[in-house]
Amino acid sequence: MGRTGHDDTAPALTEDPRPRTGWPAPGLAWLLLALAAVTAYRALALRWAGLDLYVDEAQYWTWSRRLDWGFYSKPPVIAALIRLTTSACGDGPACVKSGALLVYPLASLLIWAIARRLFDARIAFWSALTFFLLPGVSFSSQIISTDVPFFLFWCAALYAYLRALDGDRWGWWLAAGAAAGLGLLTKYTMLIFALSVLLHLALTPRLRPQLRNPRLYAAMATALGVFAPNLLWNARHGWPTVHHTVDISHLDSDAGLHWNHLGEFLASQLAVMGPLLFCAWLWLTAWRPRQWWADERYRLLACFALPFLALISLQALAGRADANWGAMTYAAATIFAVALLLQRGRRRLLAAAILVNAALMPLLYHFDAATRALQVELSARTDPFKRVRGWAELGRQAQAVRAQFPGTLYLADSRDILAELMYYVHPHPLDAVLWNPQRVMDNDYALSTRMDDQRGRDFLYVTGRAQLDAATIDSFQSVEELPPLHVTIHRDYALDYKVFLLHNFGGYR
Repeated sequence: MGRTGHDDTAPALTEDPRPRTGWPAPGLAWLLLALAAVTAYRALALRWAGLDLYVDEAQYWTWSRRLDWGFYSKPPVIAALIRLTTSACGDGPACVKSGALLVYPLASLLIWAIARRLFDARIAFWSALTFFLLPGVSFSSQIISTDVPFFLFWCAALYAYLRALDGDRWGWWLAAGAAAGLGLLTKYTMLIFALSVLLHLALTPRLRPQLRNPRLYAAMATALGVFAPNLLWNARHGWPTVHHTVDISHLDSDAGLHWNHLGEFLASQLAVMGPLLFCAWLWLTAWRPRQWWADERYRLLACFALPFLALISLQALAGRADANWGAMTYAAATIFAVALLLQRGRRRLLAAAILVNAALMPLLYHFDAATRALQVELSARTDPFKRVRGWAELGRQAQAVRAQFPGTLYLADSRDILAELMYYVHPHPLDAVLWNPQRVMDNDYALSTRMDDQRGRDFLYVTGRAQLDAATIDSFQSVEELPPLHVTIHRDYALDYKVFLLHNFGGYR
């Protein structure tokens, strides 16, 4: 089979076939230096920020303490990544988040490898650097989320797929399948990768015979084999992750077309890819598409970008979609935009897009310092980070209460407070329990904790409810209200939780 990558026979993309890529072509060493410098800055910014773990991050950390093949809302890779980093440097917030700092440079190197194989060293360098400076990547580098390893496996699968098409070797086909399987163990939207492969092969006449290639289906079988343990876990537990995915999409509860949700999602992509770069990519894609479609390299990149964004956009239209749900679009889209801008002589536009994205990074990382310097008083409405403040102090208060009542277990009625208590109270109360008398399976702690074997135990019940209902009170021998937990964040925003000492659990009433 012929090579799909960069060569001198590729069709011209512009009226002028001569390349107009006047930018320098720094080597891989320069890219490694740039990635290291930006990563060091991000690590320092993470340490200086002093923000607490978001509830999802705290929850992922609790998962990492009891590794399994699945959890209520996510497959297992995010928990395994946190277990890996915290085993190396401890359970501090920076270590919990450090997977993002480590993985994004690796994903950027894969972007470099993909672009280098398709184009040349110049486009490879600027594609990798541009990707690393995307606002979505800058933001995600400060948190630990499923998008972090997902980018790595998506890019690894794409690179292996390119190598498989080049030589049709079993090793690269199986490597692509293994990477795709790991992607499925990270996020179920990895299924779109298979759709992109089939679409790419079907739309490229020279490659259509690959649809009959047994190696392609061996790769798919490999992906399924890697993913199988999570499928078995879900089957044993009643498919909770599938139900959760449907729930958060609102497909079954909010029927109809939601044009406002679609508009909000598309507008949010300006912040994910960067305003100039996103608009440039859309313009390059829509303006004279026959020019770039004639080149197999751009056709491939479009097949691994446009379907992802289109499907998530349909999801937003039919229900809802968060801004980050379309993030995998920008692995291929970044290479597409950088290559076309350079080859069409739009260097100033690319430079402006990179500079805008680079400028957004310190604004994001030093938000608190900027507001203090400008003497801006934050409020619940103006503080985008209010949900990651105050949890450490709340944990200290809860820890002080428990010190007065040794032997009690923490009890909570929401996964938010339960996850934060498990993380911020020391020693970590991993035996904390979810209060769930209706046995509603709507979060992981409903699956992993139970009250059935806790009869006779005493609890510290931490709740956002103002009062306990009669059924809760009747489930215990006695109930005593303790001083509440209170942490002021802003004048109009605080963390407030009631605390009740519950004696001798007798079973749900």
